Amino acid sequence: MIFVGVICKEKDFELIEDVLLNTVKDVKLIYLNEENIKNFQNVKFDSIILNEELNIKKCNEKIIQKICNNLKYLLINTDKNINLNIFNGNMLNIITYGLNHKCTITPSSIKEEYIMLAIQREILDKYGRLIEIGEKKIINNKDLDIYGNALICIIEILYKKDIKN
Repeated sequence: MIFVGVICKEKDFELIEDVLLNTVKDVKLIYLNEENIKNFQNVKFDSIILNEELNIKKCNEKIIQKICNNLKYLLINTDKNINLNIFNGNMLNIITYGLNHKCTITPSSIKEEYIMLAIQREILDKYGRLIEIGEKKIINNKDLDIYGNALICIIEILYKKDIKN
């Protein structure tokens, strides 16, 4: 089982988890926040997703560093002003997303029914496949904002075994 920690609004987490339940089989999403993160300090996460800002002082910096020691990916919403100083010493594959044109993944077009996401740098997925620069069309889940929709796509890119479905 692959563990992915998600720091986001609880409502968004539930929607993202529901969507991914049938598409990404071997991944267990774990909701993290400032109050519960210390309970997961011994879990070996493959990825941490920072969709909301995390108060490092409230969480204990040493706990955050311990969690990040074995990460393969760190996904960061750059539009949320997340403090990255704590992650400087770690060898991570950092994937940024947001509306900033310098992000790894950013929307190139937002329509009512779909969103076009631009993948602006190559990404190596969990199974060693290279995801090339290009665009990916995703269905716009109207219950989620652009960041939640992008997260679903990124998690599928990284962890979906069968890329045809």
